[in-house]
Amino acid sequence: PTPRPARCVARHSEQQRAMQGGFLDKKISKEAAERAKNPAKTPGKKEWDERTLDTTVKVLEEILKERNGLAKNDLERRVRSGTGVREFKSKCCGAPDEPVPEAEQDTAYRLITEYTRPSALRESVGPIMEWASEIFGNVKRKGEAAGQTMDAETEVKVLRDVVKECLIRHILKLINSTNSGAHASGSTDAGLLATPQGYTAGDLNSLGSDCISGLMTKGYGIQDNFVEETIIQDVYREMEMIDFDGQFMQVQQQKMTGHRTDRICWVNYEGLDREKQPGLMALFKKMISIPFELNKKCSLYLQASASFHLACYPKEAFYRKHVDGGYEAELNNGRKITAVFYLNKDWGSKDGGQLRVYKRRPNPFEQAAGKEAPKEDEVDEDIDPEGGRLVLFRSRDMPHEVLTSKRKRYAISLWLMGPPGPGDQPDGHYTST
Repeated sequence: PTPRPARCVARHSEQQRAMQGGFLDKKISKEAAERAKNPAKTPGKKEWDERTLDTTVKVLEEILKERNGLAKNDLERRVRSGTGVREFKSKCCGAPDEPVPEAEQDTAYRLITEYTRPSALRESVGPIMEWASEIFGNVKRKGEAAGQTMDAETEVKVLRDVVKECLIRHILKLINSTNSGAHASGSTDAGLLATPQGYTAGDLNSLGSDCISGLMTKGYGIQDNFVEETIIQDVYREMEMIDFDGQFMQVQQQKMTGHRTDRICWVNYEGLDREKQPGLMALFKKMISIPFELNKKCSLYLQASASFHLACYPKEAFYRKHVDGGYEAELNNGRKITAVFYLNKDWGSKDGGQLRVYKRRPNPFEQAAGKEAPKEDEVDEDIDPEGGRLVLFRSRDMPHEVLTSKRKRYAISLWLMGPPGPGDQPDGHYTST
């Protein structure tokens, strides 16, 4: 094992003794066992005695401060490269802010400070140490199975490293959740209307006239070559890594009813890692501009959004016919336009997985004007999920489904919120706002 620095060898603090001989490992294992016997008790804090809590908090503080704050600096690097707090600090459209002076306490600084206070660490002791105990136990078992046994000093060092990583990841998760939650809660506010005049991250000419005309007349439009080929390739690789990491989850209730068998996950723009996910960052930025462009050209009163739905369709996966929103109070989830981007290489009709779009249903405004509904199962088009293709359709009006896929298929969706009315009425009708 690597020799420990002299200052650590000389230190005989309570924190060091706590780590020695797997004390914390044993303590949290005992705590977990007790909780299993008493499931009604709150996990973590209530089942740790005060002395152990105080000692563990000191250990976590020491880990954050040691080696000139290396762990805390690592946490800040991950926050700033992963949450996009600088970029989304005060703007909803994706345009970067001016550089933040180092002396200014920006969002990242405030969140890191908040979640590394002793009181916050105390609340996090349970989940952090349980996670660390599980990982450390796996490491020990794998080592022993391979004939490698750690001595006491090595055990302390390994456990400390595991605790440090769990500490950083847990705080990062809290920060991401707080930052994303703040954005999500604000996204329904009228102040986040995607006003074209407020968009400064580029021009608003990503959508061709055929795409927009189709959206406004048939209820859906197709835009091929939405981004460059290099971005498509990068996004595909990054989606594969997300898939490999096991982040895609099945929607169990709908799987049980036979309605869908895809796997999904949700990602906010703020949650991307700038270093590891440059393709997704570039794509998300471009898709974030869509409501601004549609408001400029169609006056749909859409809101800005940066919360993306990632989907993986394994071989033989499907998603039965459905509609993404509705006009009735019980069906109106706010979704007005659905934007779906595909990144599948060399896709052909034989590969299945087409987006089947049914004829547009008349909305209440059109029904009032006497428009008749199409036949229930009248198909308008089967759209191949080709790489680089963006499909826009009206969330409340367009029944659609994903046909059974014959090979793995990826899709990225962004739902754009907006009120019924603007852009929905027949010619000659107008909804005052």
